[in-house]
Amino acid sequence: MEGRIAIIIQGTPFVLITPVIFSQFFQSPEDYYQNPYTSSFLRLLRFGAFILSIYASAMYLALITHHQGLIPTTLIVSLMAQREIVPFPAIVEILVMELAFEMLREAGIRMPRAIGPAVSIVGALILGQAAVEAGFVSAAVVIIVAVSAISSFTLPNTSIVNVTRGLRFIFIMISAFIGLYGILLTTLCIWLHMSSLRSFGVPYFAPFAPFAPFRLKEQKDGFFRFPLPSLLKKSSNK
Repeated sequence: MEGRIAIIIQGTPFVLITPVIFSQFFQSPEDYYQNPYTSSFLRLLRFGAFILSIYASAMYLALITHHQGLIPTTLIVSLMAQREIVPFPAIVEILVMELAFEMLREAGIRMPRAIGPAVSIVGALILGQAAVEAGFVSAAVVIIVAVSAISSFTLPNTSIVNVTRGLRFIFIMISAFIGLYGILLTTLCIWLHMSSLRSFGVPYFAPFAPFAPFRLKEQKDGFFRFPLPSLLKKSSNK
């Protein structure tokens, strides 16, 4: 109905769909089995979780390292009190916890399904609590890293999850040296690059791309999911 092509290869459980656009990575099959209000809310939640997964750790690091004046006084006092016993810079705290969570995630995937999720959750709880009590990291860092990791689990597509994991580390490294200015410049470069991409002739950010033709009818299944009767007629992406 959307004018796409499915590529099925014998011997592999995965199917490729072309052309692909950015908003497809946030769409889930159950969106079309629920009422439009619930589906729209969940889809907006996924978009928000995607942004939070990428920027949460980097924003915290930029604020705590370069822009303390942007943090409310009571909050900065609390954060600095937590970091008073931590012997490492904020960048080391963030990287250590991020790498630890990534290892726990990979361990949970590789282990048998019956115990994999339990190992990941219990390991994360024990590791975070032990690290705070030992004075290796502050409690705020554990909370920020946990929020970033949990946000990535809300995304329905594995491909976009892997992208967020890579971008998160890029933003962390840049924010440690340049702060919010580095985050803004890197974001601008990434969005400009993505806006220039085309998948089999279709703009990657269609139907709401700044460099693609704006089509009002195609907004019905973008950020929001309109009622099913309005989705029966699909317009061309060309």
